[in-house]
Amino acid sequence: MSVFVDINDLCVTVANKALLTDINLQFEQGDYLCILGPNGAGKSSLIKTLIGMIKPQSGAIKLNQIALSDLNQKQIAQQISYVPQAHNQNLNFNVLDFIKMGRYAYHSALSAWTVADEQAMNYAIDITQVRDFLSRQIGSLSGGERQRIMIAAALCQQSPLLLLDEPTSFLDPHHQVEVHQLICELNQQHNISIIEVSHDLNHAAYHSQRILALKEGRVQWYGQSADFLQAETLADLYDQQFVFTTHPQTGAMIALPSETR
Repeated sequence: MSVFVDINDLCVTVANKALLTDINLQFEQGDYLCILGPNGAGKSSLIKTLIGMIKPQSGAIKLNQIALSDLNQKQIAQQISYVPQAHNQNLNFNVLDFIKMGRYAYHSALSAWTVADEQAMNYAIDITQVRDFLSRQIGSLSGGERQRIMIAAALCQQSPLLLLDEPTSFLDPHHQVEVHQLICELNQQHNISIIEVSHDLNHAAYHSQRILALKEGRVQWYGQSADFLQAETLADLYDQQFVFTTHPQTGAMIALPSETR
């Protein structure tokens, strides 16, 4: 596997506040990385820095061996697609039109819709199973349906890396499972690389390949996901004790916050 994202000594400061300090990470094509950590740890800041929304104070990011600073927004969008947090999104668009916007990275103001655009759109619609919603307004959809539309628009970009910022927050349990199954399918069956910001420790441990844990803007833990669910690791990361039990269906160990500190 080749290194797709290479981050070296990354530091991000906004309004004199250090958001990220000395971040180093190599992410290979085809990987599934979950970024975990307490609120305010810098998870979303790292994602936004990767897509150029936040400029780093120092350090370097390379995408496919090209410096991020040498790429314009359309070139970044051809490499990385982004699904933001689902809440507070007042999107007054028809679903089909919104998905089509995912092709902006390949168009100029006057360019025509192409066969390649149509194929990319249909691929995104079919894999996310949103064809029944195409004539509806986004505002009329449930949270789970809306999240599938957001993922469809991102897939329409045909970028090799998909970033998702807490994709199951504010969803009911049924739609949480549905969205996580879709993300795993994209990675395992369609070879799309995934970087997901999450608060779901057990999902991260058993469905991603690697975990990056941030605390106060620094790397607290990085390694294979199967090694993450350790009492000391979780206590240090969250300042919270955890208890461990086994899943009644799979037998896998799962972590739960303890009622005592």
